[in-house]
Amino acid sequence: MADKQEVFEKPNGDPEKAGKAHSIVSTLSTDSADLKLRILGEKNPHYVHDLTWTEEEEKRIVRIFDFKVLTWIFVMFFFLQLDRGNMSNALTDNLMADLGVDLNTITLGTTIFIIFFCVFEIPSNMIIRRVGPHRWIPFLMFFWGLATAAQVFLKDRASFFICRALVGTFEAGYIPGIAIYLTTYYKRDEMALRLSVFWSSLAVANSSAGVLAYFILQLRGKGGLTGWKWLFLIEGLATAAVGVLSFFILPEGPTSTKGYLRFDGFLTERQELIAITRLIRDDPSKADPLKKVVPREDVWRALTSTKLWPNLLIGFFGLLPSTPIGGFAPLILKMLGFDGLKANLMTIPGYLMGLFVMSTVSFSSDRYNERAFHGAVATLYYACCVASLALLPIGASKYSLYVALIFTMGGSTCWHPVNAAWIASNTAGTGKRTIALAMYIMSVNLTGIAGSNVFRANAAPRFITGMWVLFGSLAITISLFIFQRYHFRYLNAKRARITKDWTDDDWRNYNATTTDDGDDRLDFVYTY
Repeated sequence: MADKQEVFEKPNGDPEKAGKAHSIVSTLSTDSADLKLRILGEKNPHYVHDLTWTEEEEKRIVRIFDFKVLTWIFVMFFFLQLDRGNMSNALTDNLMADLGVDLNTITLGTTIFIIFFCVFEIPSNMIIRRVGPHRWIPFLMFFWGLATAAQVFLKDRASFFICRALVGTFEAGYIPGIAIYLTTYYKRDEMALRLSVFWSSLAVANSSAGVLAYFILQLRGKGGLTGWKWLFLIEGLATAAVGVLSFFILPEGPTSTKGYLRFDGFLTERQELIAITRLIRDDPSKADPLKKVVPREDVWRALTSTKLWPNLLIGFFGLLPSTPIGGFAPLILKMLGFDGLKANLMTIPGYLMGLFVMSTVSFSSDRYNERAFHGAVATLYYACCVASLALLPIGASKYSLYVALIFTMGGSTCWHPVNAAWIASNTAGTGKRTIALAMYIMSVNLTGIAGSNVFRANAAPRFITGMWVLFGSLAITISLFIFQRYHFRYLNAKRARITKDWTDDDWRNYNATTTDDGDDRLDFVYTY
């Protein structure tokens, strides 16, 4: 077991090493850590305390999860993003004129979507904890697909608002639910890269959406439907179909992969034991396999956690530019003088660049187990690109503006998986982590309300004032990344000073008497 014990070594009070540590118990002496791990681990029947395995065995299991689980999650998120992004494509097909509405009505529809999304985010994730992501997520997917397809019946302003509310309601809970689901397969230092794969489907979907929209919108007039109605109908029904398939493809967890379209399962019995044991050694809070209602205490602990809120603000200010820049990119290009249908295709390079930048940042973050500086540098790139859109001369050609827009789109979500993985690794136990990730996705989506109001119709097509507002939000984001790094470093150092001279008896007394839980415990070490 020596080759696996290093994650429980004591960091000797060095806050820099503590910040890199992987173990929730790394401030304990070796004997105390081993005893605590044994007690917590044995809550799970698949945990074997003295189990050993080779590095190659572990890599093989991770590859199985990547191929069998992560790839299908990629497909699911692909269709989510098709449904979330098709409104921008529909706008290029005269949706506003057909419904008799203006851009401000579309903006209000976006706001309604986000309000319903945020209202149902935490309740949806509490249900996930109870019934399991493998059941609740396909349920949500099926019904938001139907809600998307129902937009074929749009006739006026009121029906538009109703459909946006329904789509927002059923999409709530999906993204944090997937993040929680992935933590049941991957260790903390594997999460950023896997979340980047998850979110990379956003770039692939947005790129494909342009191509699909180009062809589907040309169906205008067929069957008495407009092109944008065909777009909502086809993509919505496809999403509902994937939701049905997901009921039979997503397993409950590493030890429940047999049955339905998974046939004989993914892992051998030994591989199941390794899969569970390695997770619990990395984070003992994952030891309890029972489905539970999230306790009210965990909800309150997440809502009031001062350690969590800087990461939530990073999500809000850092992704504020994504709604006006990404959401209205085809419309901006159309306003600059490019053909409306071709404008959907012209956004593809921006999404592909975003895929490359995000994957690179996430891989490096996992490789070096570092979050804050990766997020800050990635945001700096994004901020420079946004500034270029504001600084280009008024008389600049539409092609210069197009190139600047593509590079800007490339930075829009490049640090997003890193911040989500940071929250997941620094939040324990499972109930609090569930609510924390729901809060993060809420903060990200609330940017849609503010972001959709940054670009005003009378400032088109350059939106220079709006670009400077977005630049300011990114400057705040960089400051928050740096603050959070030294915030966590300070907390690690403070805990190390308190427990530096503790004996095993001191730790036993602490475990017996403390009311601290999860990441509030003195033996929890934050990564940064």
